[in-house]
Amino acid sequence: TNTADLAIQSCEGSEAAPVSENRQRLNELAQQLASAVQRKRALVGKVDTMQRAKQAAQGDAAAARQQWGAKLRESDGTLTRDIQKLRANERSALSLAEEYEAMEGEIAVELPRLELELAEVAGHCLNARSSVTREVADQAYEQLLLQAGDSLVFAFALFSRAAGSGDTGALASRFFDRLGNEVRRRLDDAAVTDRVTQVLALPSMDLSAVDMQLVRSPIRFSQLREKISGGEAA
Repeated sequence: TNTADLAIQSCEGSEAAPVSENRQRLNELAQQLASAVQRKRALVGKVDTMQRAKQAAQGDAAAARQQWGAKLRESDGTLTRDIQKLRANERSALSLAEEYEAMEGEIAVELPRLELELAEVAGHCLNARSSVTREVADQAYEQLLLQAGDSLVFAFALFSRAAGSGDTGALASRFFDRLGNEVRRRLDDAAVTDRVTQVLALPSMDLSAVDMQLVRSPIRFSQLREKISGGEAA
């Protein structure tokens, strides 16, 4: 068994890391993110419903307008009961469209706050995920040294003996470069990828509803928060 196999076997033989503070924090943040994403989608859905209802009411008003205009011409300008009824229908539909538009505005005003909340939680989530990944990586490295450290030293000693005399630093560079190439060659192996996913056990993070530009830009984030605060003060 070569040293690259030992390195992979050490990861394959490891158990998932016990729940740590970093992992607990990540799980909590992932739940917060999922909740915020659901609330944003529900809010966007309401806005969309109001928009479609407004458009339908506007369409009804336009149709009524067209109908009573045609009837008015047919009656040579006489306001018949049908014409008056159609005009009333138009006014009612326009009034309804205005109300839908007002409701849309009332609902949409909550979106910037949700965008801010999503960006903040997503940023914390990404940081927590990185912390968990580093934590598990450190554990895997320590386990590798514990399980394969002697084998690595033994292999290097044989490599140095085979190479004859030479600078130890140069020999180590050649040895570990060769080892690194072998490890990199196997990075995309399905067994390795599956085991990494299993050991990390990261919670799912739906970032599709998150404004990632807002997450990555502290300036934009601060500007939006100030804008919201200013609106609330007004």
